[in-house]
Amino acid sequence: MIAFDDKQPIGIVLNGIREINGKKVAWNGGTGVAKAYRSKGIGKKLVDVSISILKQNGVDIATLEVLKDNEKAISLYKDMGYKEVGILEYLNLNKALCQNPIPHLKRKVTVKQVLLQQIGKQFFYKAMNPWQTQWQSAKQGEGIIVEGEVGQVLGYAYYQRIFNSKGNHISTILFQCEARPNLKNAEEVIYFMLGHIFGDFKNVLNRIVPNLPVRESELTYKVLKQIGFQTAVQQLSMRKELKLPTLSGK
Repeated sequence: MIAFDDKQPIGIVLNGIREINGKKVAWNGGTGVAKAYRSKGIGKKLVDVSISILKQNGVDIATLEVLKDNEKAISLYKDMGYKEVGILEYLNLNKALCQNPIPHLKRKVTVKQVLLQQIGKQFFYKAMNPWQTQWQSAKQGEGIIVEGEVGQVLGYAYYQRIFNSKGNHISTILFQCEARPNLKNAEEVIYFMLGHIFGDFKNVLNRIVPNLPVRESELTYKVLKQIGFQTAVQQLSMRKELKLPTLSGK
């Protein structure tokens, strides 16, 4: 959606809609107002009209991310009914490590390369993680499922490897990496999957983890920090319920 002053574009809102677990979920991929037109209520008007359009399209939940220190934008979204969900961190490790941080896995496991759609069907898949990290957004992504000796799924991960024009592997983006809930020694499964994805960390490679929910993916966050990943950006995840729950009863 674009706002105009006469024929001059002065503001935009970009939204996407996706069905998740039977509900329509929208994501605000960007709201911007030209510098000369800021502090005039245009941003609020854009968001207000955007929400109306989402409601007309039957959207149940509206989501967005905003820089954690962008107080003006956060205040605007709160005024429009958005609520804070949690902190997201963009993590990065762009160097070689002297020692391999991945411990030896004591249990026997099988790693299966799978389609991302198969990961999306796992009962513990984080479907409401940030839009950019959902399997539908992981274009050219690769997925793995780790199974135990009796075939029980212990964890999943999906990622994308990026190569330069010469065919050299220069970076890897990790979208999600999760262990089965209530799994004993789940931390070692997370370590194992990260080792499978990133290798022994002895080569120079730009390793990127975008918008990891610190609370919802607490164990993965802990392991990444232990390995040496650094926080580059913090964002705030926000959400607005557009449909009230239906009350049942006589």
